[in-house]
Amino acid sequence: MADPSSSLLWTVILLVTALLLALIVTTHILSSYTIAYLAAPREINTFIDAVDFSIQENESYDCDVARVPRLEDKVRLGRLLREIQKGGDDLREDLNQLVVAEGGTTLHTSARILWASHRRQLEDRVRRLDILRMRFLVVYMGIVATSAGERGRHAERTTPKDIEKTPIHTPRASRPGIHKSLTDSIKQRPPLRRLATQAMGHNEKTEQPHRTGWMGVVQELQRSPLMQKRHASIEEAMRSPPVMTPLGSPLALSPIARTPSPMTIDS
Repeated sequence: MADPSSSLLWTVILLVTALLLALIVTTHILSSYTIAYLAAPREINTFIDAVDFSIQENESYDCDVARVPRLEDKVRLGRLLREIQKGGDDLREDLNQLVVAEGGTTLHTSARILWASHRRQLEDRVRRLDILRMRFLVVYMGIVATSAGERGRHAERTTPKDIEKTPIHTPRASRPGIHKSLTDSIKQRPPLRRLATQAMGHNEKTEQPHRTGWMGVVQELQRSPLMQKRHASIEEAMRSPPVMTPLGSPLALSPIARTPSPMTIDS
């Protein structure tokens, strides 16, 4: 049988331990609520900025959805965008219930005392909103990458396989036409006369082909009127008697060449 004094002692020990544990828990709760109470004015501004940023992001997301070409992708992105907008609206409503005036930053007294619990709820909504934004961006980037790949494959199908073997079609420059007045003046002009080649020692009747070699050259020279005239002058000079000079020498007909003087040669 247990001693009543010992059982009473254990009861007192258990009560004191429970009170100490309760005091520790209460102190922790009071400290956390006190810290939240003091930080509430600063943190409420952070949540209001997050709501404003969400509204601006929703406007940019609307532009991104409008640029998507496929209808299925637009529907998918539109569903995600509506969820993001709903999360932002819920966050705005919660903030409006905590502040004194809508759009203000002053909290109610009860809301500020219980700010630790309200802050946890608001953080959960902001976290869910960030997850929805990340999901939207992942889906949008996947759609952009898919459309870019489809455009690349379409470009490969339309372009020729070997660029080096493809002929380069260069348009030929058309020749400028001759003016009608110029053609009429050309038609009205008289035909050009043939140059007379008889004076140069050529015969107009060149029906027979020329002989090749030195024999042909000699015959051409013999038929030349200039050469015939020279031969005639030589024969006439040979038939006429030479004129005798007082010295009796036929060489006297030509003047005697002057011999250069030594001074001229030296100079």
